[in-house]
Amino acid sequence: MVSDYIEEELMILDENSRQAVSSNISAAIDINDPIKVLNLDYIHTVSETSLLEMAIAYMADNNKGCVGVTDSEGQVVGIFTERDILRRVVSKKIDISKAVIKDYMTRNPQMLSEGDPIAFALNHMSDGSYRHIPIKKNGEARYMLSVRDVVDQISLAYRDKVFNLPPKFRQESSSEYGG
Repeated sequence: MVSDYIEEELMILDENSRQAVSSNISAAIDINDPIKVLNLDYIHTVSETSLLEMAIAYMADNNKGCVGVTDSEGQVVGIFTERDILRRVVSKKIDISKAVIKDYMTRNPQMLSEGDPIAFALNHMSDGSYRHIPIKKNGEARYMLSVRDVVDQISLAYRDKVFNLPPKFRQESSSEYGG
């Protein structure tokens, strides 16, 4: 009787383990998958005539590391990043209440298509030393890909190994029971 119960519990555990492994596999990405398989955020934009003060506040309020900068026709003509804030604004002591973003943005940023492979995006980011790339859909910038998007997907695919780490890496317990 007890052995039947144990056998049933072992079967349930085995089935749950197979489901967990299969969900990890489905969450995994292949480096050759198109960018569109990633869970990308729509591109957040500001007008090229916006003051730096407004753009920086927008980035902070929306927890964004960058914004696309649009012209009068709504086309993305630049990108403004945290790095631009440090290198082009803060380091030069620019008055953000008077300066216009078009003078401090990165013009004509590299853009990729949602059908391009993830490997292509990572190659561009590595070679260009940048962390964000606008992604086009139907010829227009619609999404913003960041290195974090790729890292988040990898973390999701290997969540059992990533999220179950102790607070301090290589932490050793003084007790065999971990307490």
